[in-house]
Amino acid sequence: MKSLKLLKVFLLGLLLTSLSAPSFSAWPERDLTFIVPFPPAGNTDAVARLIATNVSTSIGKTIIVDNRPGAGSMIGSQMVARAKPDGYTFLVGSVANVLNHFFYKKPLYDISKDLVPVSQIINVPNYIVVGDKSEIKTFRDLLIYAKSFPEKTSCATTGVGTSTYLTCEMIKSMAGVNITNIPYKGGSAAMQSAMAGEVTFAVANEALPFIKDGRLIGLAVTTPTRSSFVPNLPAVSEFIPKFDVTSWYGVFAPAGTPPAIVNELATKIQVTLKQPDVIKKLESLGAVPVGSSPSEFSKYINLELSKWELVIKPLNVSVD
Repeated sequence: MKSLKLLKVFLLGLLLTSLSAPSFSAWPERDLTFIVPFPPAGNTDAVARLIATNVSTSIGKTIIVDNRPGAGSMIGSQMVARAKPDGYTFLVGSVANVLNHFFYKKPLYDISKDLVPVSQIINVPNYIVVGDKSEIKTFRDLLIYAKSFPEKTSCATTGVGTSTYLTCEMIKSMAGVNITNIPYKGGSAAMQSAMAGEVTFAVANEALPFIKDGRLIGLAVTTPTRSSFVPNLPAVSEFIPKFDVTSWYGVFAPAGTPPAIVNELATKIQVTLKQPDVIKKLESLGAVPVGSSPSEFSKYINLELSKWELVIKPLNVSVD
């Protein structure tokens, strides 16, 4: 008799669980949103729209790209961290999501607890650039100028807490020069400032098309070795040993998003990144497709957290 009662309780529990748990078998049942925590016209925005367009076709639903810039990506990222984990809101994040963990004393969210890695999309270098009318023509020229005119040397970056902001701070620290770091709201604004001669130089990962058409002069790339897209540009490490700042973009979901949805979206992204037209577009931006699995991206994030903690803490830089 007692076992019969226990069986009834067990079956009732199963029934209530099945009624209360949402069904994700038909996902997606409506349109999705990709939050981009940077302004339009930058690389993050371009990559997000490229992925959204192609994944939309494969899932049969529209993916809306919503730009929510501010605080070096903190504003938009926090929106996703606080979003309902139902598989309809995602973040197209970047290395800034890792860097902010150390740049801010009180981050608006915890990347390790509040976000779930879905897939890393690309790797891309940052470019050190000057306007086409600048007297500085090489990275060596830039270092000489910075040492000769410390009060005049300024750098436009794409926002506090970003990899370009970090690039400027690392050059200052590792080369022993004084540079005024001026954060702009995105790469487009930073590059425009360099083209107008308002700053000595700029750091942006959107710069490749501008270098190729002559609007900007490329001085160096920030990856540890030269980029195959612009092999004539030296790596900063050729002048400052062990210098390495590699930007990347990836998709995240709010913590608690069902693993089945996370895995499904990751698969769609991986398929998208193998399409020739997508690869060609990414190459025009100087980007290398990745397309990792959720577990691979999670391991990569943990490695990035360990790496940048060792780099940023000695710089003693805080943006809040």
